[in-house]
Amino acid sequence: MARSLGIDVGRSLVRVALLRSTLRRLAVEALREERIADHESVVAAIRAATSGLRADASAVALPGRQAFLRRIELPAAVQRELGSVLSHEVEATLPFELDDAVMDHRILRAARGGPQSGGRTASLSILAAVAQTDQVRDTINLIRRATGQDPARVAVGPLCLGNLCLLAPELGRGTCALLDLGEEASDLVVLQAGEPVFARTVSRGVAGLPATAEALGRELRQSLVAWRAEGGEPLAALYVVGIGRYTPGIEGFAATALGVEVRDLPPLGLEPVPEREQAAAYAKAIGLALGLVRRAVDLNLRRGPLEAQQSYRFLREKTPLLSGLAAAVAVSFGFCALANWRGAEAKRVQLEEQLGATTRELLGQEVRDPAAARELLAKRSMLEDPMPELDGFDVVVELSRRVPESIVHDVSELDYNRGAVVINGIVPSIDDAHVVAAKMGEHDCFQDVKISRTAKLGGEERQKYVLELNVACGDPKKKNKKKPAAASGTAAPSAIKGAER
Repeated sequence: MARSLGIDVGRSLVRVALLRSTLRRLAVEALREERIADHESVVAAIRAATSGLRADASAVALPGRQAFLRRIELPAAVQRELGSVLSHEVEATLPFELDDAVMDHRILRAARGGPQSGGRTASLSILAAVAQTDQVRDTINLIRRATGQDPARVAVGPLCLGNLCLLAPELGRGTCALLDLGEEASDLVVLQAGEPVFARTVSRGVAGLPATAEALGRELRQSLVAWRAEGGEPLAALYVVGIGRYTPGIEGFAATALGVEVRDLPPLGLEPVPEREQAAAYAKAIGLALGLVRRAVDLNLRRGPLEAQQSYRFLREKTPLLSGLAAAVAVSFGFCALANWRGAEAKRVQLEEQLGATTRELLGQEVRDPAAARELLAKRSMLEDPMPELDGFDVVVELSRRVPESIVHDVSELDYNRGAVVINGIVPSIDDAHVVAAKMGEHDCFQDVKISRTAKLGGEERQKYVLELNVACGDPKKKNKKKPAAASGTAAPSAIKGAER
């Protein structure tokens, strides 16, 4: 006994059908629907619709607007190389590269294009479906997030409706069409001899009726014209399913707009027999579930990199290879771990040596343990401050404060180099220069204050002098003394003027 779940994700509704199959019969366990607008997301709506349902496999359909269907005629002689020939023929009609897409195809039983010879048809009629890999993967991920299980099949648009022929032989007689009327979109699939041969999705549904009846009828007529343009036969009947099946006046609308007789969906042979309205509303979900339990007549886009493995046979065949790869990974991991450990050990030794050299140079004691180095550093509270007691700006400020207001004093140059200060000043007389030197010598941090040379300023009755001193605050207690600020005293205007020069 197997349980198969068909998930029909529409634009406004999510419908699910859970079928239980045994050797002799097929039963319906659940038919549910959830409106997407009642939930925060599509994932939440799917999760609510499938809550409590236990399925062995699930199937979902890619929206028809995201897939490209191509009906291609090829000579029967290319059947052995059908894959490569078909890829070349299809790629020429696509707006994207086939390397970024997945494709599935089906050779239709009814061949067109010539007489038969030797029991073999002169041509092959092929229905191919192509979709971008990312869009198919997004659909798979959507179902995985909602149900926790990857879908085993990803059908193509309305083609899954063709699987209803497996339960209703009446649909397999002649040429007919199934029209799935949704609220905002509609799917049309043409069945011939019990298999889908043409499909199209239109962007209108029953939401705007009766105002949009003319536009909907026009798009459906265009779809039938496209089918006839491919050489298709006239339709014998039209079966309307989906939420729009029992919209008032839909039979008359379809018969008038398309010129085709509208019939009720025949009994599907399910137990218990679902009501007529339920069978029509859940036709697509039932068709998706049937693709898992019977030999499906539609297409499946889980191909190539997205192909689902239905059993563990593939893994058993690859067990020797997987075992070898696992052993290689384990050995590589071991070597990588050993190399990382050795690298970390070498780095540790290098850092310990660097710590020992640094502590020996700065603290006078070689320590290689980080904790011991922190303790030793904490004990050394009397560390020399690398910043100078007075900088060049402080010297200028002190000079401005200490020049008497009675002396017109200019500074032509002041050089500060690691505590050695050289001041080139201009005063009215040599005596004034000695007064300035004496005033500067009164500062505790100015040592060896002296006038190295003097000279008369050419053409003027003023004297140039060079004052040299060293900045060295010898008393350690004075190192933490606050530096005198410029605002603490009144600088002589002449001194400030000279410093600005």
